[in-house]
Amino acid sequence: MHRLAEIAITNFRSCCDVTLALDDCTPIIGYNNAGKSNIIRAIEWVLAPTTLVAGDFFDPDAAVQVAARVTGLTGELLGLLDPRHRSKITPFIQDESLRFRQVQAKPGGSKRDISLEIYDPAVPASANAWKLNPAGIPEAIKRLFPEPITIGAMEDAAEDSTKSKAGTTISKLLAEFTAPVEQAHGADIQRDLHKIKQRLSAHGKDRADQLQRFDREASAALELFFPGVQLHLDIPVPDIGSLFKAGTIRISERDRNTIRDFTDLGHGAQRSVQMALIRYLADLRAQASRSEQRRLLLIEEPELFLHPQAIEQIRYALETLSQDQYQIIFATHSPMMIARSTIPRTRIIREEAQTRVMASLEDALKKRVDEEDNRLHVLLDLKNASGWLFSDRVLLAEGKTEQALLPAIYEAATGHTLADDRLALVNLGGTGAVYAALQVFTELGIEASALVDFDYALTQAVKHRLIQPDDADLKQCLCQIKTTSTQDPSIVLNVDGRPTNQGQKKAAAVYREWAATADGRPIAQALHDKLKPHRIWLWPGGDIECHLGLPDTKHPTVWTPFVQRLENEPIETLVADYETLTDFLAWLRHGSQIQKGPA
Repeated sequence: MHRLAEIAITNFRSCCDVTLALDDCTPIIGYNNAGKSNIIRAIEWVLAPTTLVAGDFFDPDAAVQVAARVTGLTGELLGLLDPRHRSKITPFIQDESLRFRQVQAKPGGSKRDISLEIYDPAVPASANAWKLNPAGIPEAIKRLFPEPITIGAMEDAAEDSTKSKAGTTISKLLAEFTAPVEQAHGADIQRDLHKIKQRLSAHGKDRADQLQRFDREASAALELFFPGVQLHLDIPVPDIGSLFKAGTIRISERDRNTIRDFTDLGHGAQRSVQMALIRYLADLRAQASRSEQRRLLLIEEPELFLHPQAIEQIRYALETLSQDQYQIIFATHSPMMIARSTIPRTRIIREEAQTRVMASLEDALKKRVDEEDNRLHVLLDLKNASGWLFSDRVLLAEGKTEQALLPAIYEAATGHTLADDRLALVNLGGTGAVYAALQVFTELGIEASALVDFDYALTQAVKHRLIQPDDADLKQCLCQIKTTSTQDPSIVLNVDGRPTNQGQKKAAAVYREWAATADGRPIAQALHDKLKPHRIWLWPGGDIECHLGLPDTKHPTVWTPFVQRLENEPIETLVADYETLTDFLAWLRHGSQIQKGPA
């Protein structure tokens, strides 16, 4: 199915130089004033341009350009076009792809000052391949992409829903429903309107006797003041097109017989009407036959004023519409609007003097993770936590203990929740994806840190050369553990000298006991310090349970009583190693922000 696959925005509002890949359904997220609305407006402008004023130009001395790349222009689709449109557009299509752009050189002027240019793939790359408004191209593009339907975030929904003027959201939505009615009954209605027009218009052949009498008598009265001028009472009758455009929305309520103005309802109900029409449209389109047209539906904050259950419904409706004749692009502040399937293609918008579009998760994985298996593993881990999309910082944890205890610990120690500090906690379920996930978040522009047990220093850190295999502290650690194992038969080492879980004493217990010895403690601290510049906090005592003073048992029967005690007891008296815990929290809240991550 054809779609706008990419938009390149130059010099439009905060978008000095922005390129955005688009899918069938593309969520856009970011904080207020990051530029989400400007991107949506630019996408609308490339298909339905209007004259831009000075405030629409990032640099008023440079031109605004918005370029679009369309994909999926198959022979079958082109066969649905009118032959005249098909013949005009076909020479500019290569590999089922078409590129065009709208250009306005300076602020003001009229619509004639906006130029449509199309890219000619037959022109050598060294030459200017952009052709100015070839004949027939605008009509062909409009057949493929009619004027977008745009629903703003803060517009007056009541005004929009009761006045179905051309160009309003409600007029475009209602047109989607009334078009079949007009097609089926338009000819009959038009004939009836013509009969009415003949009775009421000034030149009607069957003009009503009362109107003719007015014409005669009023003209006679005027003759005394202004001879030679005739009066004709003309009552305009709409044609079929304007009749349907005048349609509006009114409401009634259960057990009440009156039909009232939409403005009697609150903002939540007003917004719900717009979203309900979209939901209804999704149901209708699921049964519609294929067309050459695909319409863009551009929405800002579709969740605005809606109940959580209604948010789920509208998200489902948008996904349904995107599978057929609509391409959906929406800006949101709600994790509930992000389905697991769309997380890899969600675009994060940042504002750093100008709007920036970060890589999608899908693109970041391709760039930062080489092996397909590892890429899939990281993807599955990060798809389970949409909360990180709406956070400034991320803490990656390898186990369930951190997931269960850290939110309560953080709040008890700092007086803030993780959400207060725009920090998301992501459980990776192990250490294997830590390094790759840190790199992916770097590509996404999200500051990330990791929290790991001590075995990470001897395994994954060495694998990724965060600690070199010949590191002196690493060698000392392994040497001391080997010496201990010769005296303790419950410890079993692998061929590389690392403790395993095959012995009676598990690896975690071995690290705990070793790190507590006089010889092991400084070495464990040294390895801990070597990982901090890589945004990785290694528990020097072995694991989080050790520093909290909990048994080496990763089970809810231990976690729940601890969290309950946090609510009633001072954390500094409850935690066994409060000094290390406070060091970790200080590093997480401040220190990790200035550390350099993996290249």
